[in-house]
Amino acid sequence: MGTLFQKDGVVPSSITIAFLGDSITDKGRYIAFMQAYFAQHMPSQNLTFINLGVNSETASGLSEPEHPFPRPCVHERIDAILKESKPDWVVVCYGMNDGIYHPFSEERFAAYRDGMLSLIHKIKQAGAKAIVMTPPPFDVKSIKRDLEEGAITGEADAYSPSYSWKNPYAHYNDVLKKYAEWCLSLRDETDAVINIHDPLAKDFGLAHAQNPDYSSGDGIHPNARGHWVIAQTLLSRLFNIALERIPEFVRLPETELPQWFALVVKRHRLLSAGWKEHVGHTNPNKTTALPLAQAMAAAVELDVEIHNSLSEFNLTSGSTTSEWKGYSRTDYYFEGREVIVVAPQTPVAGRPWIWRTEFFNAFAYADMALLEQGWHIAYYRLSNMYGCPGAVERMHRFHAHVIQKYELGAKPVLFGFSRGGLYAVQYASAHQDDVMALYLDAPVLDISSWPGGKGSGSPSLQNWEDCLAVYGLTERTAADFKGNPLDKAEILANARIPILIVAGDADESVPLNENSAILEKKLNQLGCPLQVIIKPGVGHHPHSLEQPQPIVDFMNSVIANRI
Repeated sequence: MGTLFQKDGVVPSSITIAFLGDSITDKGRYIAFMQAYFAQHMPSQNLTFINLGVNSETASGLSEPEHPFPRPCVHERIDAILKESKPDWVVVCYGMNDGIYHPFSEERFAAYRDGMLSLIHKIKQAGAKAIVMTPPPFDVKSIKRDLEEGAITGEADAYSPSYSWKNPYAHYNDVLKKYAEWCLSLRDETDAVINIHDPLAKDFGLAHAQNPDYSSGDGIHPNARGHWVIAQTLLSRLFNIALERIPEFVRLPETELPQWFALVVKRHRLLSAGWKEHVGHTNPNKTTALPLAQAMAAAVELDVEIHNSLSEFNLTSGSTTSEWKGYSRTDYYFEGREVIVVAPQTPVAGRPWIWRTEFFNAFAYADMALLEQGWHIAYYRLSNMYGCPGAVERMHRFHAHVIQKYELGAKPVLFGFSRGGLYAVQYASAHQDDVMALYLDAPVLDISSWPGGKGSGSPSLQNWEDCLAVYGLTERTAADFKGNPLDKAEILANARIPILIVAGDADESVPLNENSAILEKKLNQLGCPLQVIIKPGVGHHPHSLEQPQPIVDFMNSVIANRI
């Protein structure tokens, strides 16, 4: 599907991104959420987001007979958009309206397909990167109107005026799934495809399971929570910024928004209206807008207000504390990335700590046992950076920050689970004097094994593309890459860093003989034995040991030997 990731996971310093789409993009809350993230955490980045979404628009040119006016089509304005906005990237999201709320038909799908391919071609011809978002899901459980399920069969396929945005086909999400699957196949035609259908569908399902009365919107237009899921997905796929927490302002009604975010929303609406009307569109419902030059000037003034308001906000809203499994948990951001620190009830002497390099709370048997003994746990979310040099640099800054902020011991024990093994070993080999020990659990130690799948394991294609990008490699240069954790065995041996490996001998995802077994052999040859626990017949999961005493004993022996 392609990747936009840069070497070392660097966020572009200056870029213009145009967003095209229907009413969901026109609403644009997800774009405002992304703007808010960068305003709060990376204000020095010169990122220009231009929202050119238009209500009711399609890529196909189709329109249901009962629609109040012929639906606008992006092809009526794409030339003007590209000429006026001069984007580096164009993100397009169509499909919800293109099936015109009818059952699936090959004719309607062909119109969508041809419209999308033509749009992608024009964007690339203009010298911009073409990025396709899948259509979002249709959430029938949130439809506020009663659908007569008995009168609508899954086999109906006629172009019937009885179906429209007011009375959609009850199984319309099946249509959108087909459209989304096709979008995901556009590997060679686009610069990237971003799947928002599945993350939104998953979130809808979780919310409905927790609360049968939950409404994700009106079934077509996601609510603020849904827009956050879209923003979260885009931040991950466009900028390699992985986030899991939902910011508090996402949950608040507009009347209760913090001032800085209310200003971000105001700025977004001002510019969106100005740009949309400046470029022009055929939706008869025009938006009240300032001339573009005036809107842009007003946005500059709002930038100053946002900066000042954010400065005040950040002084009082730096972190949140909650109870987690009987312990105190603190969540905050460091350099724009999520941090979790869990404190024991009574810290042990020396204030030792576990650094989870990936997958906080996954198979945390040993973590909990050590927490009970008085160890701290810390996690810094650098997902999808695969232990590349840029990740190691960020880890080093976080290391210095967290030991000062929480007065922790200078040398943590790094827990490297699965791909977390890349981070743990790469960090330990770059900063040997800053690491007490390594606990590696079914670790990835060679990117060609995973995600590359160049051995007996299966490749993970999107992960492989992302991994190559952040390491600055290609398929050709990756074959001669000498910067894997397995290539750092001599450094680890010379540093005499104690290492424990726990792994299953039936691991098909991260094969033992391509990863842990090679590291064990190399370290033994270098006269630096390590402790290895092999789980017979066990695959990649489950990780760790449900009875974690051998892991705890290893940690205690490390502490005893270092005192």
